[in-house]
Amino acid sequence: MVGKLRLISGLVLFVFVLGHFINHTLGIVSLSAMDNGLKYTVEPWRTPIGTFILGLAFSVHVGLAVWSLYLRRTFKMRLGEALQLVLGFLIPLVLASHVMATRGGHEAFGLEEGYSFHLYAQWINDPFKGLLTSLALLVVWVHACLGWHFWLRLKPWYHKVRVIAFAFALAIPLLALAGIISGGFRVLRISRNEKWVTRLLDKITNEASLFPDFVLSNAGIIQYSVLGTVSLIFVVYFIRKLLSLMPGGVALHYRDVTLARKHEVKLRSGSSVLDLLKQENIPHASVCGGRGRCSTCRVRIDDGSDLIASPSGEEQKVLNRIGAPPNVRLACQIVPVNTISVTALLHPQASARDGFAAAQSHSGDEQDVAVLFADIRAFTKLSETQLPYDTAFLLNRYFAAMGKAIEDSGGHLDKFIGDGVMALFGIDKPLDVGASEAIAAAKAMSIRLQQLNEILTQDIEEPLKIGIGIHCGKAIVGNMGYNRAVSMTAIGDVVNTASRLENLTKEFEAQLVVSQKTVERSGMDFSNFPSHEASIRGRLDALEIYAVEDASTLSLNQD
Repeated sequence: MVGKLRLISGLVLFVFVLGHFINHTLGIVSLSAMDNGLKYTVEPWRTPIGTFILGLAFSVHVGLAVWSLYLRRTFKMRLGEALQLVLGFLIPLVLASHVMATRGGHEAFGLEEGYSFHLYAQWINDPFKGLLTSLALLVVWVHACLGWHFWLRLKPWYHKVRVIAFAFALAIPLLALAGIISGGFRVLRISRNEKWVTRLLDKITNEASLFPDFVLSNAGIIQYSVLGTVSLIFVVYFIRKLLSLMPGGVALHYRDVTLARKHEVKLRSGSSVLDLLKQENIPHASVCGGRGRCSTCRVRIDDGSDLIASPSGEEQKVLNRIGAPPNVRLACQIVPVNTISVTALLHPQASARDGFAAAQSHSGDEQDVAVLFADIRAFTKLSETQLPYDTAFLLNRYFAAMGKAIEDSGGHLDKFIGDGVMALFGIDKPLDVGASEAIAAAKAMSIRLQQLNEILTQDIEEPLKIGIGIHCGKAIVGNMGYNRAVSMTAIGDVVNTASRLENLTKEFEAQLVVSQKTVERSGMDFSNFPSHEASIRGRLDALEIYAVEDASTLSLNQD
């Protein structure tokens, strides 16, 4: 609810600000255009309903900002988040005088002076004030745009339109400043007429002789209130900081598999797991800054799950969105009161896109999976007759065909190794399903290879041939690698055996060699294919296998 209120109130304020910016751009046309535009961009907000909506939105937005600042247990944050926070509290400081001069003058003195008076006051009578107001416009706009960006970057479609959004965010303030400057030059030209200046100032003086004191005194109240509130929050923060330094036991055992690190962190009252990690300068993913929206801070609870509160409704929605298992929680939402152990599930530099995918619980778990290896036969000889560009083109076509066959069959495309492919099946599924999917993928790959060979008839002398090996069993499945080169993969004997089976396709002159164990778990009938006992390097016992000359002839019907 807090997030929704922050969003709705922010949208109302953004509409108000956008209207002002659009009205400012009319200064490029004329002063009359600027004044006429006020009836559409400003006057609706001066009605009782408009005033109520705007006042409520402002109060809610500022109140939630102050509350979120009070709740912070650490001020260690990303640069963009820090910039938005600082700009947000700068807004009332730099705009207090402007607001009291415009809306305050209207409400208290009934002033309806339009743009002429304000442009004269800002750019002729007090140019420094005009410069400050222009900078204030940029402060407001950057703060608003950062808010939009932090909200929309968690949407899967945002990365497709972000260039357009950036162009919009850049054009609006530039046009507004151009309008203000253009209007200012027009007022400068008109102000050379002393009668016009006299009429303008006499009107203001007659209507509101106390106007300057009113603006200064009320703007000061706003500015000192903001500074006092922020100062009080920082006092509370440092008191908490001192209390947290009191002796106490270790409360959080943290493991980061991607960086191969383990940490022990002292519990601090009211701090979430994410806050604890930030306070100790321990890198951990958190795109949204701990608002419980992006899911990138998710962790697996290894021990102590019964010692933490159940997920709130909002946290559960995020966990459901990414398909998280029961032992996965958001680090920003867990406030431990006793010792718990957690494991990071994403690299500390995870991006917003990593929050879209399902929450693979993969930080080194032992799982039953089926592993598939495939390799192009005689590829070295083939590449010797091709130009490097042609070889790259051929490989990309091949990888696209094989990758599509694997993904359509339910597999996870692990990696491409030279001209080879490795894929995993049955992750977070029963092994029977994984075995069936792997065999189905072998058939699909064979069919797609035939189609690819028909397309490439004029490009290669001989059709491409592949060998596929499949085995199933226990493996360690997890996100492994370093920095950006982190991906989910598997290690263990089952991986090595599947690779050996792929090599055996040469010996048996077959397109597919699959272990008997995989066939049995799939429930498929392989009685029409020859079985063999094969010695596998690295294994003491021979392995029962089936050799299939053409995988496209497989029947996927189960017994």
